[in-house]
Amino acid sequence: MNDVSGFARAVRGIVLVLLTLLVLFAATVAAYRWRGPTEVQRDALASMQQRAPPQKGVNAFPLLWYMQYDVPDGELDARMAIEVAGVRARLASSSDVFSPEPDARKLDEATGNASLLCDRTTAGCLDKVALDPRLIRDALATFPTLRAREAAFEKTDFYWNDFPVDYRVALPFANPGVAPRIWLSAFALQYVEGDRSGALANVCRNMGTWRRLRHGTNSLFASTVAMHEVDGGLRLFGEMLAVLPAAEQVPGDCSEALRPVEAADADRCAELSSEFGLAASSMRDAMAKRETERWWNRASDWLFFDAKQTDAWRAEGFSAYCGESATRRMLADIPLSEETTPMKVHSLECVASLTGCLLTDIAARAYIQYDNRTLDFLAHLRLAATLLSMRESGSDESTAVRFENETDSRRSRQRNAGFDREAGVLFVDNLDARHGARFELPVPRRSR
Repeated sequence: MNDVSGFARAVRGIVLVLLTLLVLFAATVAAYRWRGPTEVQRDALASMQQRAPPQKGVNAFPLLWYMQYDVPDGELDARMAIEVAGVRARLASSSDVFSPEPDARKLDEATGNASLLCDRTTAGCLDKVALDPRLIRDALATFPTLRAREAAFEKTDFYWNDFPVDYRVALPFANPGVAPRIWLSAFALQYVEGDRSGALANVCRNMGTWRRLRHGTNSLFASTVAMHEVDGGLRLFGEMLAVLPAAEQVPGDCSEALRPVEAADADRCAELSSEFGLAASSMRDAMAKRETERWWNRASDWLFFDAKQTDAWRAEGFSAYCGESATRRMLADIPLSEETTPMKVHSLECVASLTGCLLTDIAARAYIQYDNRTLDFLAHLRLAATLLSMRESGSDESTAVRFENETDSRRSRQRNAGFDREAGVLFVDNLDARHGARFELPVPRRSR
């Protein structure tokens, strides 16, 4: 009998402890829900609100959207506005995910043979063209429209995607297709055929345009593409500079394209604002669908998920990549790591939205690689600026010594960089090794 009563007391004790824990959990959830996002989180949330496009300048998005299509230059903006309006109307009437594509006939040349053209991802463009200039000239002649559109491209100032920021609009990227390879090949041919100054000016204006588009975009994907295109231009610029006669001057367009790295080059707020908007739209849709489910599912959501707090956490996580402190960090070439990125899972605050906390923490780490890619982009710009400075200085010091003596504005002291005498290149190690362990630019033989 005593054993039975003892067992009953043990069961009641366990139940009481569980009830107490449940009450404490519910009270903690209620307290944090009542408190809501902190002031820091509210500020971060405000900074993630959708950005407005630049008020001045020419948007490259319509030109790049129709780059491979048979649309006259004078009709680009009007046709783009019609397509954006059509997407908005479709979103209002359907919940399906879809991928918009240009509503126009594709140019025949857009699918032409590009195997002979230069590749932005590898070195050797100039040598490839010099091997058989006539062959390259004939190949370029098959892309008349795409080649001619480079002149309009140089007049653009930013890349702004006007399609609605909604997860249902899947990756509406303005794809220039093979056009950048055509342009680089044309610049290389111009150099090989003797117009060295004109070719250098052209390649520098082109990479200067891509540099403007990288810091004037609301698209994470477009930002990444722009950085790759700048790298392609830098490689060709380095190859041209390496064989440029000492008596010839480098055009001023190159000094402009390789001006010191600026805060704008590191600013990623507009593209992250769009990323935030995409995630928020997906969450709103998921919550709306849950409203139609059974009460216990809705009760589970109340206990484990709070949309408002989750948005605030996501915004707070993005503050590591966006804002004045992030810009200062990036200009100093200081990368983030998983250890230094905020982690909400270890915080008591997580009880306000357990599911949202886990999802936010996982997503925050995914953006480190994009941050590293931008830091590499800045390092590549600095390396090219150093190469140009060393040519213009005319010093008799060895290349290695001159590189070490460069100012901090032209080289980073945070990562391995220098002169590889055996390879004959200036180099800087990449944080994002998927695009090569290091970035290299050739040094003229007379300077080694």
